[in-house]
Amino acid sequence: MVNLTINGKAFTFRKGETVLEVCQREGIYVPTLCYQKDLKPYGGCRLCIVEVEGMPRPTTSCTLPGEDGMVIKTDTPLLKELRKFTLRLILSEHPYSCLICNKKEECTSYMQCIEKESITFGCKYCTKNGNCELQKLVDEFEIKEIPFTFRYRGLEVERYDPFFERDYNLCILCGRCIRTCEEVRGATVIDFRHRGPETLVGTAFGLPHIDAECQFCGACIDACPTGAMGERYSKYTGKPEKKVESFCTLCSIGCSINLNIKDGRIVNVQPNNSQLCVRGRFGIAPFVHHQRRTAIPLLKKDNRIVEVDWEEVLNFATSKFNEHKGKSGVIFSPNLSIEAIDAISTFTEIIGAECVAPSFALSNLSGLSNPITLTTFDKPSAFIILNTDLIDDFSVLLLKIGRLSKTTSVLIAIDPIETKITKRVNLWLRPRPQKEEELLWLLFKKETRSNETGVSKKEIDCAKKLISGREVYLLYNPLNTKKLRLPRYLKAMPLLNQINFLKVAGLNIIPCSEILNDENIDCLYIIGDAPRLARAYKTVIVQDHFLPDFDFDTFLPAATFVETDGSFINMEGKTIKLPKAIEPIGKSKPDEWIIKELTSRLDFDMVNQKKIRRSTERMIESKARPTKKYPYYLIVRENCYRFRNKPLSTLMRGFKRLRNDDCLWVNIGDAKKLKLEEGMEVMVIAEDFNYKMCAKITDEVPEGLLFSYRNPAIGLMKDEYVKLEKER
Repeated sequence: MVNLTINGKAFTFRKGETVLEVCQREGIYVPTLCYQKDLKPYGGCRLCIVEVEGMPRPTTSCTLPGEDGMVIKTDTPLLKELRKFTLRLILSEHPYSCLICNKKEECTSYMQCIEKESITFGCKYCTKNGNCELQKLVDEFEIKEIPFTFRYRGLEVERYDPFFERDYNLCILCGRCIRTCEEVRGATVIDFRHRGPETLVGTAFGLPHIDAECQFCGACIDACPTGAMGERYSKYTGKPEKKVESFCTLCSIGCSINLNIKDGRIVNVQPNNSQLCVRGRFGIAPFVHHQRRTAIPLLKKDNRIVEVDWEEVLNFATSKFNEHKGKSGVIFSPNLSIEAIDAISTFTEIIGAECVAPSFALSNLSGLSNPITLTTFDKPSAFIILNTDLIDDFSVLLLKIGRLSKTTSVLIAIDPIETKITKRVNLWLRPRPQKEEELLWLLFKKETRSNETGVSKKEIDCAKKLISGREVYLLYNPLNTKKLRLPRYLKAMPLLNQINFLKVAGLNIIPCSEILNDENIDCLYIIGDAPRLARAYKTVIVQDHFLPDFDFDTFLPAATFVETDGSFINMEGKTIKLPKAIEPIGKSKPDEWIIKELTSRLDFDMVNQKKIRRSTERMIESKARPTKKYPYYLIVRENCYRFRNKPLSTLMRGFKRLRNDDCLWVNIGDAKKLKLEEGMEVMVIAEDFNYKMCAKITDEVPEGLLFSYRNPAIGLMKDEYVKLEKER
């Protein structure tokens, strides 16, 4: 520790700290605009200037390292005048009429004089109104006039991308969005374009963000001090009334979030000392308040679905469980809270039901009940990413790994499909399907082995050099590959999208297919999922947020995770507790409450009537080969943009544009042979499956391969050989 003096008081500082950091730590106010805590010092706005004894002129405190014996002043008349002058210059290219108006206090109530320039752009209609850093600085500096001619850029508002809009007429070129995109997210989607007075923020060649591989994480919006970038969903909701700290459960990472609330509704979601992906940042509020959400109990009467009260629907459901004692099946989603899953275990014991988590190929989850460990990677590390797109599915995990690595890490992707991560790694190995395990062994075996992987010896030797002398970790999704027998040199880190998968993997449950194929099951109770029903049941009871696509007898509306207290286990094995942020919408109730109410109304004693049986389903490596009848190999992977019984793309247009996950990826060459065009419907036919899908023509899959995401609602669950028939 060494000492310096600020405004006549002595302070100690750590080596490497800047003067601004010392001031902020000690509670000494210095105004800033371009500075942000997690970004490198920039010194662009010049508002953080300070006077240092011995220096000829004021200098920016954010870029000034502390030195022993420094004497600093932060609040002199000269500094105040220079800061005012600088802020006036900044405002000369930002609509400032409302900022300096002497009627702005009354304007909030009466909206007088909102049109002072050639167009209307009053602060009242800005997405950052009340939370704008310019507003705060203008009030603090008591600026009443701007001596410079206002220059309005006249730029068109960019509304063509999902989730957020950009009005660069309000941009002050602080660069925080650009630096956040590059330094925090590692994406480099945006940068400064042009020079001088024509300088703008934008993508290369002015492409839409969706075509520039933007992750739509929203970090640029959170970094923007003005309304230049604004979230579309909460654009006109106004300033939130309160903030509730919680966690996101849309994937297994369980990121810390702030729920911004107004009038009993989630306005939007922001990160809480962490980063978010597009699902957590833009998916939660529209999901909870979606217009298609059903929040009233429903019951089928005389072949018509009618609204009823909870008493009637619970009595009906329990009467059916009593009627079909020992012949009921329960299918539930891992997205339920731990308390709800425990309540299900008790419920199934009483009624003698079989219990299943259908989102998992359970025979492929043995040994996966241990959490992954994310600690500091002190030694040189190499990460092999197998059949998983970390950028699309686990972007926050990728950021954590980069942050925890003390040395430069090596990333190697093994994947037959070209994904976002394959374009960003040090090396991409593209094996034939089902040859991934063989390729892994080739990377760690010194002796010569036969190579049928489709990857050249040159590429394998290159990979060996990259991982030589490093600790090697394997990041993979067990649902995207057959059960692996891994070399002992590899430290496996299994990644599943569903939160609570560690809880479910440790339960004594059987695969979904065995329940659905059991002819003895008469009553089906489906909680938070939507499997394909291959036959009719005497009774189907559904408990969820949204109505299923199949026929049902009763619907029990469940509250979402922001409307109830609950606990969840993330991929690191940590139990996260979620508080109740808002009241349940309509007549919806927590899953745990519904299950316990049903349990309390059952009229037979708690006897373990469940037939304990072991799963007969096995993960057997397919020995099939392409034939004239089934010439294409269809690769099916976990849809990480699915929550409970709905893919997010079916509920929100933004996710539909970003990730059209109900389409079939077809190679350009195969499409030409079949005379297929983009968006054309094609029938996918296998021995046990056929479904009509829209074709996405791409070079991201090689010839002979097809790709799509797992969809239990249509029975699309596993890799297999198929044929395609063009719809006429």
